[in-house]
Amino acid sequence: MVSNKIDFTNEQPLYMQMVEIIKQRVIENSWQPGMKIPSENEMAREFDLSVGTIKKALGVLVNEGVLFRRQGQGTFIAQPDFSRSFIRFFRYGMTGGKPSEVPGSRILKFEIVRADTEVADILKLGPEEKVYRIKRVRTLLDKPFAVEELYLPYDKFQGIDKIALGNKLLYPIYSREFSVPVIWADEYLQPETIRQDTAAMLEVDERTPVICIERIAYTYGDLPVEFRRSICVGKNFQYHIVIR
Repeated sequence: MVSNKIDFTNEQPLYMQMVEIIKQRVIENSWQPGMKIPSENEMAREFDLSVGTIKKALGVLVNEGVLFRRQGQGTFIAQPDFSRSFIRFFRYGMTGGKPSEVPGSRILKFEIVRADTEVADILKLGPEEKVYRIKRVRTLLDKPFAVEELYLPYDKFQGIDKIALGNKLLYPIYSREFSVPVIWADEYLQPETIRQDTAAMLEVDERTPVICIERIAYTYGDLPVEFRRSICVGKNFQYHIVIR
């Protein structure tokens, strides 16, 4: 647990201690996305540090994307942008890459189960802790293009089964309703042989090439909060990523 105070006997630089304190306040939801944080002078007084040290810590967090500055208004907790980063592979093949298209969803299963060994390990849960398991068909222009299975820690998302998810994007719901913003994600892609039941759901032949995408989504503190496995029709799939 990160201390909420500066330890002047610690060998860690003061500005890096300040970085960790601010991150901890975000993780604990003391400071939430979109919120304006105290000024540099206010934090300097609170932690008995120089304004220069506070400024250096804030600069690190701005570079990491945890904070952002508005000229003449102050510094704010960054609000994750869900419009592009997390659904990029849905937009190709069937719509000509039009960014306005948001996938539809048809939920097949929504249940509370005990996490198996794989899911518990990925989500850093104890043996057989409860998770939500959601299975759904994703559609574009009313045509199925992917079958997804999602696992969410029950303790963090208790009550999500009472929300009408419909065709809404899930990550804004995680952030707004449960104070669990998704900050980054790992994705793994590999070709697969389609199963008979999946082929039926996707309305394709059993010889159709498919891509399996596994995603682990993380919130602050690098804590995994979602494991998602998507089976996508190969002909409708084009993965696009820009590396800078």
